[in-house]
Amino acid sequence: MKTTIAFALCAALIALPAAADKAKKGTSPGQAKQGGAQPGAKGAGVPPGLAKKGGLPPGIAKKFGARPPAVAYIAIDPRYHDRAWFLIDGRWTLKKGFDDPLRLEIGAALKLPPVPPPIPLPKLNLPDPLHVVSFR
Repeated sequence: MKTTIAFALCAALIALPAAADKAKKGTSPGQAKQGGAQPGAKGAGVPPGLAKKGGLPPGIAKKFGARPPAVAYIAIDPRYHDRAWFLIDGRWTLKKGFDDPLRLEIGAALKLPPVPPPIPLPKLNLPDPLHVVSFR
């Protein structure tokens, strides 16, 4: 009789944590920390480096040099994600040959609304105008 009660008590103690884990539903712990990857979640549609902190994405910031400006302007040709024009010291400078993470940041920047450039864009013979975005 004592062994049956001890066995039942042990079985109940082992089953309680397993039942409690099954009762939890929703996002996994990794997704809960990241803000979720589902559409409509907070931070959806934001470049990877901006999900929580805002401002200039880290890969794009490196292209501006050691001290990125307070308001960074980038002109992107929508056909190419491996190059962009950066407004550095009052001049548009073309940067090319981006790696994959930077291409993702440029692609995400194309989803941002366009802004008027502070100085005229370089004269190019392009079928579509450059997409200018700014980061604060």
